[in-house]
Amino acid sequence: MKRQVKAAALLLALCALLSLTSCKKTENLSDISRPEGFATGDEAQIQEMTGAAEKSENVNGMRFTFDLLGFSQSYNNSKKELGQNDLIFYGNWRKQGETEKDDNGTEIDYYYYDDINVNFTATVEAHTGKLLNIGCGTTMSTFMGQTGDKNNSDLILAKAALMAQTVCQFPKESRSVIQDIFFRTATESNDTLWYKGFVFNLSTREDKNDRKNNVMLFRVFPISEELRKEWKLQEYIF
Repeated sequence: MKRQVKAAALLLALCALLSLTSCKKTENLSDISRPEGFATGDEAQIQEMTGAAEKSENVNGMRFTFDLLGFSQSYNNSKKELGQNDLIFYGNWRKQGETEKDDNGTEIDYYYYDDINVNFTATVEAHTGKLLNIGCGTTMSTFMGQTGDKNNSDLILAKAALMAQTVCQFPKESRSVIQDIFFRTATESNDTLWYKGFVFNLSTREDKNDRKNNVMLFRVFPISEELRKEWKLQEYIF
């Protein structure tokens, strides 16, 4: 339990300190296998969704239209469709620290949620309650391990993909596409990709006291078209 709490604290610290330029990967993740059922060319032709994000005065120029409650409910609906019972209970989201301001003066709050093998993190716009970004994080040792005869990396990538598909309000057929995006951020040199209006990113942080607690965070957030051009983001192409 202490290790899980420590990992959650590191993830929130990572979430609070993140810029677009990610921290250097602390482990070689190139050895993880591509999950089964990855994206096909047809599935990658997903139309850009128009109702998942809206303009905002925050530093990214956009926010999700979901708040934590709406995300939790939609995520659970998808879980039930998949016949999975590891649901998210809205009341179990925990606020971390005090309200802060981003560089544009927008007040933001940080939340986390303890789940099986992962912690979800969320940055929330304080005055609207709407999500600015959301992430699925874990420790490197957990990610590289196994549960039974299954690779944890497959399970965690699938959970991160479901998280992102939910908050971006993509159709369920897109999950394997998003899983492939996160897989590429973990195994290729570019850990940040743009797709259909959203940034998909893997960031890591080293725990100098115990390398087993090195953390990694898959996250997604919307940005304005102006920032996309300014940051010269690489687009995900299947």
